[in-house]
Amino acid sequence: MRKLSGRTEKKKHPFTRRHIPYLCLVAVGTFLITAGARELIGGLWEDVRARDEYETLRVGFEEVVAPLPTPIPVIEADEYPEVEIEDEDEEDESERIVRPPTLEELSRMNSDFIGWISLRNLIEYPIVRGTDNDKYINTTFMGHRNTAGAIFMDYRHLEGFDEPVKTIYGHHTRDGMMFAPLVRFLDPDFLQRNSDIVITLPDGSTMTYTIFHAVLTDAWDPAYTTAIWHPERAGEEFPNAPANATRFMLLSTCTRGGSDDERILVFAASTEEYVASHHD
Repeated sequence: MRKLSGRTEKKKHPFTRRHIPYLCLVAVGTFLITAGARELIGGLWEDVRARDEYETLRVGFEEVVAPLPTPIPVIEADEYPEVEIEDEDEEDESERIVRPPTLEELSRMNSDFIGWISLRNLIEYPIVRGTDNDKYINTTFMGHRNTAGAIFMDYRHLEGFDEPVKTIYGHHTRDGMMFAPLVRFLDPDFLQRNSDIVITLPDGSTMTYTIFHAVLTDAWDPAYTTAIWHPERAGEEFPNAPANATRFMLLSTCTRGGSDDERILVFAASTEEYVASHHD
């Protein structure tokens, strides 16, 4: 060190090899922060796109069935396919009327469409069934690549809703879409107040199921095996199954914050009296 005007001045040290680890840590930290921010923003953007798509479809569905107590307002979603009807009295393109899709048009939009699930304004989505259980994990009803995916029935239920037991899957998204509301059915009081599920088929007929049990479990729960391979045992093996139930439906979703194998499983059943009247 040297003195200048009575003060001691420290000699500046040049860059040395011992600074390299610190620079590496800074570089890695910057990369991780940037990557995390990019993933978060990308995920939020996917959520917005998925929500717009499904709300557009939901509005169309509500116009061809009995309206819900609190209808969801029509939103703009120009990037998604819409059904257009030309005004017969006016050839001007600007005079065309745009309306949401009907059930028949939903079937034409996606040949995998097998019905619509309605659950107390908590869950309102089209249901699809693909040729495997992989496609709709990351593909929306309209065929867009999106982590929200779609609500889909296990592909092994070849008879669809005519199967004695069927399993329907949906994601537990970060913004509360898809099957995220299923977590609320783990509360027995909530389950008792909100137990009816209405399935609307493409021909307009409906089926009603009543939720009777919900459990926090894992992907290896024997209920999944029963639903696929041993449906005749459902009445005996499903917890608290109604004695007069003839058909069952399982709703399955993952959890947020739990392990990858953790699942929320909701059990619902239809009664013999309802099934008999449905087929008359």
